[in-house]
Amino acid sequence: MSIELVNRGVDPSRIWMLDISSWGSFWSAIGSGTFNMDVFDKFLSELPSDKRDFKAHMLALSARPVGDHEVELYPVLQACSFGGKQIWRQGQRWVNACFRDYWEPTATSIRRSPANPMQPSPTELRRRIDSLVNGMRGVTCLNMDIVTVLNDPFPSNAVVYMDPPYQSTTSYAFNFDVTSFVNRFRAMNKIPLFVSEGIPLSDNALMLNFGGANGGISGVRKVKHQEWLSLF
Repeated sequence: MSIELVNRGVDPSRIWMLDISSWGSFWSAIGSGTFNMDVFDKFLSELPSDKRDFKAHMLALSARPVGDHEVELYPVLQACSFGGKQIWRQGQRWVNACFRDYWEPTATSIRRSPANPMQPSPTELRRRIDSLVNGMRGVTCLNMDIVTVLNDPFPSNAVVYMDPPYQSTTSYAFNFDVTSFVNRFRAMNKIPLFVSEGIPLSDNALMLNFGGANGGISGVRKVKHQEWLSLF
């Protein structure tokens, strides 16, 4: 959402983000200009040349203490996460770190192309990160619990968009009660609040339609997850 706003001409300095996970640390570094591309490039350069060795390499990386380069390593770990499941930091440890094998289709597979262990590829991931470093500097990202924003009202000209973990799907490290948050937010603020979820949450909700394949490593998934944008 923030990237699209900047693409449409909104100055990064007008955008405030919040995420309690390592994504919050990552975006804070992007916004402040402290993301270290040299360190990030070193992680990419150390990736195995054989895609079949990616999983073992990522398991070894994720077993190390988090250290000082959380924000540079995190996008690499997450790009290799099995099923795109969230990896998170717990103290000095990475938790929920489960990585993809290189997969090739069998004679009975519906999908006919291999599934790479890193998505996007190292080259594409670097292109995207470099674009963020150069284009998103100036955004403010708060790496903290979302309930802290309920302490004071928002500016009267603000618009708030929230993308919580989908209900009844794989758990994230950090969860909260969406309905309770919305009610508390509405009691203090009159500004628009948009919430993205897998189901409609208000009477004023729009189902978003996206192109592309249904997905799944075997290509047999019948339907996409629905995504609804609800206005409160």
